[in-house]
Amino acid sequence: MNIPFYCRIIIVLFCLAVAFPAPASSAPAAKPAAAKYPKGESPEELTKTLHEFGVKLSESYNRTVIGSKAKKDIKKNADSTYTAIYHEICRDSISGTYKESSNPKGPVKYIGTLTYAEVTYTSTGPTKEAAEKGPFRESRTTTTELIKHVKGKWSY
Repeated sequence: MNIPFYCRIIIVLFCLAVAFPAPASSAPAAKPAAAKYPKGESPEELTKTLHEFGVKLSESYNRTVIGSKAKKDIKKNADSTYTAIYHEICRDSISGTYKESSNPKGPVKYIGTLTYAEVTYTSTGPTKEAAEKGPFRESRTTTTELIKHVKGKWSY
């Protein structure tokens, strides 16, 4: 059986193609950044929502705490002077970080820490009115709170 030369070349090329297929792309297809994280759980989104939660927490605290700016706590001292005291969380001092929980399959996916300055204002005067007017001295303490991320939200 005499096979023409061009047919032998086609058969050889076919056998080589079957024996040595073209290499597949070594780099996997890149997923879009949005598909990499569940909705609302990208690092940027978690950081943003943690800070927003801290701001809401501070606003609620500043509005409702006993001894707020609107409802100063005024006490009479032993020497017949008066002291007015109120508390606030400094909104500009709020910062937060987070990390994945040790049990990612549990209900708590992330643990966050909120750090903020709690400011106490104090004024002393001969009368209630004078103490309430000020001037006030400021003292700061730094507080760190643990916050959890459950069902897509930060909670206290």
